[in-house]
Amino acid sequence: PVSDLAARLRALRGDDATRDGTERHGTEPDGSVRDGAAQDGSQRERGTHAVGAPPVGARPVPPPSPEALEAIAYRLRGEAVHGPDGTHLRLVHRVPAGVPYGTHPVDPPADDPAAGPVAYLDAETTGLAGGTGTFAFLVAFAVHATDGLEVRLAFAPGPQHERALLTAVAGWVRDAGTVVTYNGASFDLPLLRTRARLHRLPDPFAGREHLDLLPWARRLWRTSLPSCTLSEVERSILGVRRSRADVPGAEVPSRYRSFLSNLEVAPLEGVISHARDDVVALAALRRRVHAARAWAEHGGGEPVGGASERHGLGRALEASGRTDAALRCYLAAEAERPEAAWDAARLLRRTGRVEEAVARWHRLAAEDDPRAWIELAKHHEHRRRDVVGALRAVAQAERTGGARLDDLDYRRARLEAKRAGPG
Repeated sequence: PVSDLAARLRALRGDDATRDGTERHGTEPDGSVRDGAAQDGSQRERGTHAVGAPPVGARPVPPPSPEALEAIAYRLRGEAVHGPDGTHLRLVHRVPAGVPYGTHPVDPPADDPAAGPVAYLDAETTGLAGGTGTFAFLVAFAVHATDGLEVRLAFAPGPQHERALLTAVAGWVRDAGTVVTYNGASFDLPLLRTRARLHRLPDPFAGREHLDLLPWARRLWRTSLPSCTLSEVERSILGVRRSRADVPGAEVPSRYRSFLSNLEVAPLEGVISHARDDVVALAALRRRVHAARAWAEHGGGEPVGGASERHGLGRALEASGRTDAALRCYLAAEAERPEAAWDAARLLRRTGRVEEAVARWHRLAAEDDPRAWIELAKHHEHRRRDVVGALRAVAQAERTGGARLDDLDYRRARLEAKRAGPG
């Protein structure tokens, strides 16, 4: 709507119109939350402007004094933490135990396989162009506590305070055994490591396990969702729909530049809730992925997700060597997905359950799958010694386009020679 666009434009300019309630962020009255979470690396905004560059014709604003930083922290409902490396603003938010995010809990699973305490991390940056001019000005970090999920946010009120932010984040990460991100392997962690090296600080993630949920989301839902951005996964899998007042990821760098040019905090409110909700979503999404894997690997209960998700999970588990769990996924999905039946037949044959594989090839062959006809030709020739049946299967494979998958002329010639006998 035009009103939403106008509110965003006012925020980007640094107008304080958002104070009157025309643009609110976070939870809506109906319980929904904002829309447009952090995206994967191929779809995030690529910033090209200089960090902190004021609008054309604007008078540059000097760095805020310690008193001004205290006032900014107060307006953001946080505190200013001063130290030898500079000042960062720290904000804390808690999700009480048992409170779900959408339709999924954020509490850790009872049989949590993680190595040590789990931490969820997301960084908001000045852009994705790379180089020494790109840095993280806001890092959201969440850990499980006895009373729920504790979300901490560290904000750098200027580029000169980056070292203070990095030091704070390193202190938080120190007690974590596993760090969970969304596209963090390609973006968040490499960027934070690079910035730490530039400041001659140790690698904050050294010796810690890393779980990037983006590859898992792609394995499970890329065939059933239009995209695997975090916002799309939230809507379709976690049952979360963020409000229209949300700050799209493309606006985040511009809002930070606006803050640097005029020290107005109104544009930052949506950015902070953006980062906060992202790490809460990571906790719920990890719980969701864990539930699917636990069903596949240990059995019991109803299958998690739809047929496409079970099929994708099976392929991921097979790639990691978990054959039994992969087969359970394929068998749970084969009634609705022919590709799952094909993968099930492949694993069944490999594990010696040939007749079960043959039953699935017959089913797929009835649907004109040339791969199934080729497998039946092999089965008739080599196992049943049925040359005539093998030739019939070759003919069906030719009819359904199997020549692009197998040298059917050579196979037919060999079978004809066998049928003719030694003479």
